Amino acid sequence: MISNLLFGSIGVLVETSELQRQSFNRALNMNGVNWNWNIGTYCDLLKEPGGKKRLSEYTDNQLSAEKVEQIHRDKQSVYEELIGVGVKPRSGCVEAIEKCKGNGGKIGFVTGTTPYTIDIIKKSLSNYINFDDFDIITSCESVPQPKPSSAIYEYALSELEIVAAQTIAIEDTKANQYAAINSGIRCYLYPGEYSVLSYKDTKDLNFISDGKMLPSLLSD
Repeated sequence: MISNLLFGSIGVLVETSELQRQSFNRALNMNGVNWNWNIGTYCDLLKEPGGKKRLSEYTDNQLSAEKVEQIHRDKQSVYEELIGVGVKPRSGCVEAIEKCKGNGGKIGFVTGTTPYTIDIIKKSLSNYINFDDFDIITSCESVPQPKPSSAIYEYALSELEIVAAQTIAIEDTKANQYAAINSGIRCYLYPGEYSVLSYKDTKDLNFISDGKMLPSLLSD
């Protein structure tokens, strides 16, 4: 019986890729870094999780750790300004939460982002989602190893005292999907607007093309 539901990255709950891209570009400009990530470049960067990691790897670690930290802090501030409370959850998320809670299952938000960004998301979705319904919300402070390591999913399973066989996860990128799969959880790929996929990916049995499918993944 599948009764527990773990949402992965921010992009599973809400589509903000374009706002994220704009936030990075403004933060880069604020810090005197002459880059401008267009949509194609940003889509490619999203193949791997972690904003700080993207900043470092884009120029083969030529930016100092201090510069990366500052750009990321500024990016979060700009993101908070842009997102406001005007976004809506992605299709199927609210209904899946309601079904999971109705079935007595446990719900998690298994993200590796910062607590500050999590607070932004909570505020922006407050008209639609009560985050008090979540039994666990992780962050980059929960475990030392970021995704695609499976450590954060193993942490969530342990903290919630649930087993992988009774749990499903939803992720928006293949790299993060493997993080859940490697912890023994069946994970469905629910890609965002800026996810880069192949035809083969869309034929995977664990691919979700329409969020309305989400509630049906849980046992009745």
